[in-house]
Amino acid sequence: MANKKISQLAGTVPNEIVSGSYLFASAAGNVGVGYETKKITAQQIAEYVFTGAEGGLGFPATQLSGTKDVYFNKSAWTSASTVVTQNPYLQVRQSDGLLVTGSGIANAVGGDNMGNCVATTQVNLQGNDLINTDDIRFENAPNSIIYNRAKSPSDPDDLMIKAGAELTVQGTTYVRVSGLGLDLASIPISGDVTITGGNLEIDPGNKLIVNEISGYRAAGDSDDALITIEGSSRHVPYNFSSAGTVVINWQDSNIQYTSSAIATNIDFTNVADGQTLTLYWENTNTDTTSITPKFRSGEYGTDSAGAVRWGGDFSHTAPAVAPSKTNVYTFARMNTGIFASAVTGYVY
Repeated sequence: MANKKISQLAGTVPNEIVSGSYLFASAAGNVGVGYETKKITAQQIAEYVFTGAEGGLGFPATQLSGTKDVYFNKSAWTSASTVVTQNPYLQVRQSDGLLVTGSGIANAVGGDNMGNCVATTQVNLQGNDLINTDDIRFENAPNSIIYNRAKSPSDPDDLMIKAGAELTVQGTTYVRVSGLGLDLASIPISGDVTITGGNLEIDPGNKLIVNEISGYRAAGDSDDALITIEGSSRHVPYNFSSAGTVVINWQDSNIQYTSSAIATNIDFTNVADGQTLTLYWENTNTDTTSITPKFRSGEYGTDSAGAVRWGGDFSHTAPAVAPSKTNVYTFARMNTGIFASAVTGYVY
């Protein structure tokens, strides 16, 4: 065959398929020694082009070039596993046709904003984060859920929704929060709070600590009282100062007391209509000196509007406190006056 011209070689018949064992003529030899004609199969040529010669000699092709399309054709494909390191994606770079490998969804050259990406199945981030997003919008679903799946029913995971500034939770009807409890982590609630459709119940093991409580009877309310207490209520007694000019602030407590050897004018402040004040005054004199406190409010005088009013038994003035004794006074603010009564002579 080596002595035949190319034109003398037998041609293939029409539509004849070149198999892997099909033979080709090849010149083989070394530089300076000479060459001779050898036979080589189509399979050997393909292996050389794509992998190089045996033993690491030669080199594989660096490019697949041409003007026609290149197709990867196979009658059946084996399903790849989900392990990206074992089955990475194969990509062809459009600029120069270079084959590259990668994983996931890449940002194409030129800046594709991925605005036309439509998922046909679930997107699994495999434990990675979704960052630098703007809005996440749910559509065409009656109930959308964001949740952190528990490892097991007995080993749940926490889910944190965190905002750099304000966090707004908004719904067109109701915002429902369910769970064992709502823990605000010592964060106060600001603004007005309205409870509708249910009661506000404080765990009996805890306290409701407020500044003021205001109640009013709603239309159709059948309760006997606006505020009902099952058990007892208690006012912490307040020790007011009776030195110098005495001012009793009714906001300090509904129960107040003092001990003194002298008594002058006592002015009431911050008296609310409907409020009751009970106080005792201990006379610390050990001799025969009695003291008579003069409780005043508003325009002073026994008959002036806003003044403290005593019953006829006390001649319209506070009863004196005998030495080494204690008097208990009760004041009730009703309409324009403060009505007073007293129990005298306690040995205290």
